[in-house]
Amino acid sequence: MLASLDRVTKRYPRADGLRDFTVGFPAGEVVGVLGLNGSGKSTLLKLLAGLLFPTSGTVTAFGGPPRLNRAKLIYLGENDSLWTWMSPKDAEAFMRGLYDDFDVARYRGLLDSLSVPQRKTKAMSKGERGRLRLAMALARDAKLYLLDEPLAGIDLLSREKILQSIVREWHKDETILLSTHEVAEAEGLFDRVLYLRDGRLALDVGAEDLRNQGRSVVQAFREVLG
Repeated sequence: MLASLDRVTKRYPRADGLRDFTVGFPAGEVVGVLGLNGSGKSTLLKLLAGLLFPTSGTVTAFGGPPRLNRAKLIYLGENDSLWTWMSPKDAEAFMRGLYDDFDVARYRGLLDSLSVPQRKTKAMSKGERGRLRLAMALARDAKLYLLDEPLAGIDLLSREKILQSIVREWHKDETILLSTHEVAEAEGLFDRVLYLRDGRLALDVGAEDLRNQGRSVVQAFREVLG
């Protein structure tokens, strides 16, 4: 297993983010992390990224605590934290200085395929900034990618470009966890789907198993979480 949670509970002052949550992630999967707002999706990804610690239970990534193995994983959060003065060229210099595994040729290819304009982020649309953020993340050489709502609030054409790039850049020894509310658009990517409700794992199922049952990921979403 690349990563796992074993009976993990994460408590916040007013609610539980996750409750007695157990799941494992082997290499070579694209996993949809689906649920309504407040279901625990972001908490799950942040625990795996080492940005949060569990209240109880064990979180493991690459055989140890995620925080000790963060060089092997990538977390792309929902919040846009790009500096307004930053251009794609500035972003390249920033990432090269920060990460030894940053692939410049891959990054430049992603900028081209994602149609990221060569101007400062303060002059970009939200979709353009989202595509730049994805290029910065996917240009690193990691084995576990944790993508939290990369499609949120982004126009249709940008969402399509982002999804196409995720498919194109994925390698069979890598695992991607993708949290999204754009279920219908993203479901073709998924090998496996986790449905979360109120911090618990409501269903863990293979996407092909759903299709063999004559059900789509969207239909199962409505049935399990509706």
